[in-house]
Amino acid sequence: MKTAPDRTVSIGLAVRSVNAAYAGAALAPRDKRVLGAVIAVGAALTSSHAGLAARKWSMRRYGQVPTGFVEDAIVFGSGLAAVSPSLGSHEA
Repeated sequence: MKTAPDRTVSIGLAVRSVNAAYAGAALAPRDKRVLGAVIAVGAALTSSHAGLAARKWSMRRYGQVPTGFVEDAIVFGSGLAAVSPSLGSHEA
């Protein structure tokens, strides 16, 4: 959306960090939940800044709507692959 703020505004980063910490802790082995949370928060913050830079570069070259569709497709596909690893397997 053209009116959406950058993903690196303070409140957005705070919400991303909390969500990432929860997910990282939930997906980590029981004895490594803190480490899982820390790694997930680091990945969320890093990807927020890298993603914004990539999106701004892409928007200058291809425009907002096409890059938005591509970004959404990448996020959707990545999320689907993360929760359904069997989708990528070729076992029958």
